[in-house]
Amino acid sequence: MKKLILLVFTLALVTSCDNEPIDSAYTQGGGSTGGSNGSESADLTLSVYELDSQINVVFFGLPIESITNSSFNIANDKIISGTNALSANGSPFESENLSITRNTSGQITSNISVNTAGITTNETIINYTNGVISNITYDYYDDDDDDYNYNFTYDGNTITRTEEGSTISTVFTVDGSDRIIKKESFEGGSSIQTETVAYNAAGNITSSTITGEIQRNIAFQFDNNINPIKVIFEDNYLLTFLEDDYSDEIGGQIAQFFSTNNWNAATYDGVAYNFDLTYNSAGRIETRDIAYNFGPELSFIFNERFSYVN
Repeated sequence: MKKLILLVFTLALVTSCDNEPIDSAYTQGGGSTGGSNGSESADLTLSVYELDSQINVVFFGLPIESITNSSFNIANDKIISGTNALSANGSPFESENLSITRNTSGQITSNISVNTAGITTNETIINYTNGVISNITYDYYDDDDDDYNYNFTYDGNTITRTEEGSTISTVFTVDGSDRIIKKESFEGGSSIQTETVAYNAAGNITSSTITGEIQRNIAFQFDNNINPIKVIFEDNYLLTFLEDDYSDEIGGQIAQFFSTNNWNAATYDGVAYNFDLTYNSAGRIETRDIAYNFGPELSFIFNERFSYVN
């Protein structure tokens, strides 16, 4: 399960064109718990995070529909396991179980996905030197084209990533709070894509500006309630970005997973998108639905669900 949530979620939201929202009657939940468990007191902790997605895309004239249902189990504010079920063009769902291994410092050292036959389909191995990520290796067993081997060097407030067999390098710049504020990729010494992001005093990303191969301006909006998945993912904050592709945009990932409050709207190159959020009586987010039609070549529906215990 290669960065499933981040890749799928970002794919649709960063697409820029004139579009209209899909009617909310077409949004569909997955078949899991849906909503919060336990009481609605203020001391709830997140126990399960779920994301169902349906994406319809035309790729070189070929229509493709993919449906993905994912669930992540959480204990002590950390993801401990997960499941992922995928169906393409109406095929039977193929399920995988995700297992996560951490070192004594709580840093993730491996992500391994195993299908229902007990066969490992892919794995990510993360190595650390002096407490920081020095190497990430990804192996997708059925297709070596997806494999990568990243190496990292550190200099002041920058992290440089190189990939074995590639001429592209990527430099991440962090601020005094160790948040990424810039991602720039180079090929042959020339900059090919740059993304810069800004934050407000509350800890929410406010904007993302992208130049180069992709050009885009994004503004982000949030509610006033606490984002429950921030604490779940922030213990391995850098890993989220250091293992991405050079062309992946980071703004949407920061908004969804690492901002203080719940992401509820965004404006992409002047086009506004509003999300549908529901809350329990304690102000905790229970669901977030996003449904858009980007024209004949791309449409999608996302349903997120947050379940709590106390």
